[in-house]
Amino acid sequence: MADPDLAGYLEMAQESYAVAYVTIACASLLIFDWFLTITDEISNIWNSRWAIPKFLFFVNRYVVVAMLCFNGIASSQTHLPAGFCVFYLRWLVVTITVSQSTIEAILLTRVWALYRGNTPVLCLASFFYAGGVITLVSLTVQDYVGEAVEIVQDFSSLPGCYAASVPGIIAGYWIAPVIIESVFFGLVIWRALSWWRDRSSAPPTLVLMARDSAVYFAVVFVLLIVNLFVFEYAPPFLSSLFVTPGNTAGCIAGSRMLLNLRTFRPVTTTQMEMSTHIDFKGKRRQEAYTSPSTGMTGITYSSTEIEQHMEENENDEEVGRVDQVPLGGSGTVTV
Repeated sequence: MADPDLAGYLEMAQESYAVAYVTIACASLLIFDWFLTITDEISNIWNSRWAIPKFLFFVNRYVVVAMLCFNGIASSQTHLPAGFCVFYLRWLVVTITVSQSTIEAILLTRVWALYRGNTPVLCLASFFYAGGVITLVSLTVQDYVGEAVEIVQDFSSLPGCYAASVPGIIAGYWIAPVIIESVFFGLVIWRALSWWRDRSSAPPTLVLMARDSAVYFAVVFVLLIVNLFVFEYAPPFLSSLFVTPGNTAGCIAGSRMLLNLRTFRPVTTTQMEMSTHIDFKGKRRQEAYTSPSTGMTGITYSSTEIEQHMEENENDEEVGRVDQVPLGGSGTVTV
């Protein structure tokens, strides 16, 4: 007959190793995604002027990633000192607070870009964001000041750290983001529907933002809900199983949303036939040409100048800005 104590210990060991493996896998995924996108980051982010989106990108890309990688390393270690475990278990809620506050700030910038000039909507979005950040910070302070952490040393041979009990307020770390991100997602979709309702062709940038927001919300919303239910109903050693995957998905999605906007530059030409040489600097040649199809007169430009103009447009931080450059009455090029 199997020893029930041994069977219980083996079950806890399986659960703790499952959490450790998932955390390490998430850290590896973050590093893999960094290598996949570092070229786009260098060419589209590094040389742009400093603004709020660029600041948020670097916080999400390096500060949050470093915190999550540290968690992956710590959770895989055995025989950790009790003092370190107290620090680590409290550090986890700091990671959640920084990660969620950063990704929600990125979402807020998208709402601001879509509703520029709509004061009531912007005030509503800012109110929910501020309320969410205050809630997360308050929970973190409460966890540090009002909750004692009692470490269980009986399981030091297992990877990670284990507390005798988990405060119920931890659930607020997933409830608050679900509410805030649902509001932001609803505002983005409402904006997209307003274009459809007015029978207007939505700008390509809006389509991109709506698509990225929908993908982000679908993935992260599911993970947040799963996190909440696992925390409430799963065995104690599995309660943190989806914490790191949720933060990892938000971190990768936040960086991807900003990179997608930077690398997205649709070009449309209308009512003209362009020559090989186009100059966007306003320094016109003396030669003019006439389009054989429209009979409209245009002016030739050098190809070097169009590249310079497009590089200048890369530095424009205003999301959704459309730069139209007139070409001597023969049409426009939209960048």
